Amino acid sequence: MPREEENMITAKLEEALRFISRFALLNLVWIGFTAAGLGILGLFPATYALFVTVQQWIRSREESPFVKPFFKVYKASFVRANAVGWVLVLIGGLLYLNFRLIEGAAGTTPLPVVIAFLIIVFIYGLVLVTIYPVWVYYQGGVRNTFINTLRFIFGRLHVAVLFGAVVWGTIYLSLSFPAFIVFFSGSVLAYILMWFFNRTIERLKMKQHA
Repeated sequence: MPREEENMITAKLEEALRFISRFALLNLVWIGFTAAGLGILGLFPATYALFVTVQQWIRSREESPFVKPFFKVYKASFVRANAVGWVLVLIGGLLYLNFRLIEGAAGTTPLPVVIAFLIIVFIYGLVLVTIYPVWVYYQGGVRNTFINTLRFIFGRLHVAVLFGAVVWGTIYLSLSFPAFIVFFSGSVLAYILMWFFNRTIERLKMKQHA
């Protein structure tokens, strides 16, 4: 094999390994800052900072340090991110309580009520998988974040469902390969969702200006 080809292959391998290592490090940083907030308080700001970081990677291919910027976003968004997160937890808790009530009714709940409940659960699931990409892209407050998320879901339902499929696939892969959880689960998932979201918005803007 010619020397030039060997150098080219080596350079490509080094670039691929560097790319993979950045995702692994980002995932460890995400887990670390989640743990630093005792899990309960750290998860939501750490996840927001995670999506902000991958959004910067998508917009700029320059490999700049990200640990300090991650912490800066984490600290600045701590209260707001927990507000959004705990609203989602509260809604989820209420839906679970309603599920137990329906289950306890032993088939006496009217069918329209059951169908309405399932639709609400479906929308809630889509909110969970789309809210961070929407929030990071539009940079709104708590109220506007939920409004923009619902607008995106009902305006681009097929994309929101795709997000759900991506999240399900990542969870399945993580359960099949536990090491994936530690090194890649959050960072890779955030990057994929953020990439798809950016592409969707770009295409929408192109159609509007066509």
